[in-house]
Amino acid sequence: MKPFLKYRGGKTTEIKYFQQHIPQTFDTYYEPFVGGGAVFFHLNHRKSVINDINEKLMKTYWDIKNNYHEVRKQLDLLQDIYEKNQKEYEALKRQFPNDKVPNKNEELYYKMREEFNHPTGEWLESVVYFFINKTSYSGMIRYNKQREYNVPFGRYKTFNTKLLTEEHSHLLKRTDIYNGDYSKLFSLATSSDFMFLDPPYDCIFSDYGNEKFTGDFDEDEHRRLAQDFKNLDCMALMIISKTPLTTELYNKYVVDEYHKNYSVNIRNRFKNEAKHLVIRNFDPAKIKFNKEKISIHM
Repeated sequence: MKPFLKYRGGKTTEIKYFQQHIPQTFDTYYEPFVGGGAVFFHLNHRKSVINDINEKLMKTYWDIKNNYHEVRKQLDLLQDIYEKNQKEYEALKRQFPNDKVPNKNEELYYKMREEFNHPTGEWLESVVYFFINKTSYSGMIRYNKQREYNVPFGRYKTFNTKLLTEEHSHLLKRTDIYNGDYSKLFSLATSSDFMFLDPPYDCIFSDYGNEKFTGDFDEDEHRRLAQDFKNLDCMALMIISKTPLTTELYNKYVVDEYHKNYSVNIRNRFKNEAKHLVIRNFDPAKIKFNKEKISIHM
């Protein structure tokens, strides 16, 4: 199963580089920095626990878990409106090829962006999040000083809601959803479970050629995470960008690495070649499994 949201740093195309490090058998799947959920959806495990600090993202997952049919109804309506507006816009462009003609989808986008920043309840917040995720300019994530999302309209010809299916909802129904610090999931995982971690980057880099992005996950947070990782009871696999800090923190746990070229087509202004570390706290050859417990021997 594929994720239904665009998410910066998503691992959909990278799973092939670390698939062999995922254990074949475990009880509960944990992901404390779930983001777009590429690995979560790919594994489609029978029992999962996910978390992210992004409140709007986790509210979206919660709605799809508990209110899928209303989400689907509103998304279908939005897609119909978007397609109708696009047809009208293209007809006007054919009629007046040299003139600037109005695009009702641009008006719709800014109305939904206002709803994103200041919800009125006209639309489900999950529907607004999905719409903004798919129609904003290059999928950028950017906020102004007032913490308002301020990315302009992306002018996409289509708005495809069919990426979200009832299968996603079925998986989420088998999943406990948290919105907070990663440590909650660390306290829940036991020796028979598996945890995948894709934490925030340890670097300052140009965010799609515009804003400097560091977030709130600074060096102290990375050091806290590394210590907590080393104390985990469960099997754990982490993918993280290779930097002097992460190399220092996880040196004894690095089992592989691979190159990743991030590029976003904004007039060729942004291109970032990175190397990712594959970090593991267990040896697959030494896992002993029975119905009661998985024993990890390093």
